[in-house]
Amino acid sequence: MTAGLNLEQTWPMPSQPRPITIIGAGDIVSSAHMPAYRKIGLPVAGIFDLDQAKARAVAAQFDIPVVHESMAAAIAARTDDTVFDLALPPVAILGAVEQLTVGSVALIQKPLGANLAAARQILAAIDARKITAATNFQLRFTPSMLAIRDAVRRGLLGDIVELEVRLAVYMPWEMWSFIPHLDAVEIPLHSIHYLDWIRSILGEPDSVYAKAVPHPRYPDLKDARSSIILDYGPKARCCLSLNHTYNYGPKHIDATIRVEGTKGCAHLDLGYLHDYLKPVPEKLEVIVEGGEWTGIPLVGERVPDAFGAVMSNLQRYAAGEDSVLDTDVHDSIRTMALVDACLASSRLGGIVPQAV
Repeated sequence: MTAGLNLEQTWPMPSQPRPITIIGAGDIVSSAHMPAYRKIGLPVAGIFDLDQAKARAVAAQFDIPVVHESMAAAIAARTDDTVFDLALPPVAILGAVEQLTVGSVALIQKPLGANLAAARQILAAIDARKITAATNFQLRFTPSMLAIRDAVRRGLLGDIVELEVRLAVYMPWEMWSFIPHLDAVEIPLHSIHYLDWIRSILGEPDSVYAKAVPHPRYPDLKDARSSIILDYGPKARCCLSLNHTYNYGPKHIDATIRVEGTKGCAHLDLGYLHDYLKPVPEKLEVIVEGGEWTGIPLVGERVPDAFGAVMSNLQRYAAGEDSVLDTDVHDSIRTMALVDACLASSRLGGIVPQAV
């Protein structure tokens, strides 16, 4: 709980933490997954990556006891309470899921496949193998986002009439070697998080308009900036302006989210996007009817805290301690459908005004 408005920001730990086997040893594992699990005491039993040297390096850094020689070996070492963490690129997810033991529990890295068709294949494989699976849409579990969601659910902001995301930041896309091979970048890799979180606040939009465009600084990337409008009819205006190529120093950087209701408003500064390599803390302010703007002391950050929370929800759900799996793959498929609609809109273009 926080001071002042007493907004919930944390997710409870599983009462009996389950051992985690990580499949994949990329940067996201060493920078987010492992620091999160170490911070809250979730045990990691083993790790596997096709690049054995990378897996051994992560294991040595975080004292992971076993480096598996193959995917088959990692699965064979499974116990009844093992949770698999599939920290894999989109194209590798289906093949990994198809190897998991029937009845497994798994956290799957977003996006859920390269596109909606792939996501449907993955979902079908998960259901066929009776796997309990969540998608790593960890933005929902960031302390600041949990606080905003709590304020919305409690009606402190009234009916939500505005939701806006604005970015003018620099993203070092060159850090990820697989990105130049993708048919689309910004929406399926970055904005997907906002789209998923917005669904958790406003529900499903009636329609979308989106346009993703490249930048000359990144000639090998299909796109790096997006404008997105989600149509919720007359009840709410929802738009995203996302520029990941702003490169003129710290002045005029913008990384903010505003959730405005009929009784109050929440304003969040996404400090971790000001400088991707040197993040600063987020700042959340809330105003409610009859009050003044109040700074909400945050109990953690997106990295690593949200990564621990999404795994905690999965483990608690598998144990019957949580009644809802917040990022269940059956919900995540709807986010993938929204991403697919945005990409289709970007390709097809808008409506040309008729000559008068």
